[in-house]
Amino acid sequence: MKKYNHAALKYQVLAMLQQKGILTPSELTEKLADFFGLDEHERNESYEGRPNDKVFYKSVATNEQHLKAAGLMDFLRNGCHCITQSGLQALQDNKATLKIEYAYLRQFPEYCEWSKSHHKKSATHDWIEDLLQL
Repeated sequence: MKKYNHAALKYQVLAMLQQKGILTPSELTEKLADFFGLDEHERNESYEGRPNDKVFYKSVATNEQHLKAAGLMDFLRNGCHCITQSGLQALQDNKATLKIEYAYLRQFPEYCEWSKSHHKKSATHDWIEDLLQL
């Protein structure tokens, strides 16, 4: 049973960075797993056929990409993550719901541009994959 959703996860990524400061991806993922009360099975669940590809870690990483695209967090040279001033404002703007919905992210032009280019790349990749499988 999933104990989190993407909107709550995005909010907690920022909240954790605000509270703990600069964190590595592994540290952040562990702290989030603790926050959401994930047991060992939920923490280590992997995708079928991909034993090293953990579901929760991938979910955190995906939501981090969305937050970074909106300018709410940043990835530092040493691989660590930090919250930005816009991220601090996002926490204030969304403290009533404790969620950051995609609709909120769409107010940032850089997020909209990233989202458009990301979807174009995905669509192209899918088409190429389909072609290669013929």
